[in-house]
Amino acid sequence: MDQNLQNNGNGAPNFDNQNPWQQQVPPRPVVINQLEHKKDGLAVCSLVTGIFGVIFCWCFVLPLILSLIGLITGIVSLMRTGQHTGLALAGVILSAIGLVLCVAILLLLFLAV
Repeated sequence: MDQNLQNNGNGAPNFDNQNPWQQQVPPRPVVINQLEHKKDGLAVCSLVTGIFGVIFCWCFVLPLILSLIGLITGIVSLMRTGQHTGLALAGVILSAIGLVLCVAILLLLFLAV
């Protein structure tokens, strides 16, 4: 057995007699499949247009356009990244809600006339 690696009584090697110039570096954990956090402009666009579509659902044409743009950009963003990012998913949901609200309000207005 090497002189530097003597047992200390409990079976573990004793490293007290090592070269003082050498340091013991603990092993680092290996990180596998770490996702890169990229900013997705389509997801942000979908979220913003979805929010405006819900806010302006009482208008006539504007929420239809905004909700359709938000729905399309959100779906494209989800398909492009291959994973469900929170911004794109929230944009799709808000755009769908805005579209449904706008259509419901327009139907109520046209049926009331």
